[in-house]
Amino acid sequence: MAQIISAIYENGVLKPLEAVNLKEHSKVYLTIEIEEERKKKVEEILSLIRKSREGLSEEELSIIESARLDKTLFFPERMELK
Repeated sequence: MAQIISAIYENGVLKPLEAVNLKEHSKVYLTIEIEEERKKKVEEILSLIRKSREGLSEEELSIIESARLDKTLFFPERMELK
């Protein structure tokens, strides 16, 4: 089971900021993301989203929103299971 947790790096050791459900000596794989870099990347993505909507009419924005909410456009294989 994958978990995303926050940790602090101190004295050469990563210290989780919340409880982790692991047995002692469990081997884990880590992906390290530095908080400031993550925030910057999120802001860049949000800026691109805002720019992509500039100049669109209310009707075009409505069409995009309707498509976004239609799961069959993104996950047709899930709809076949119903």
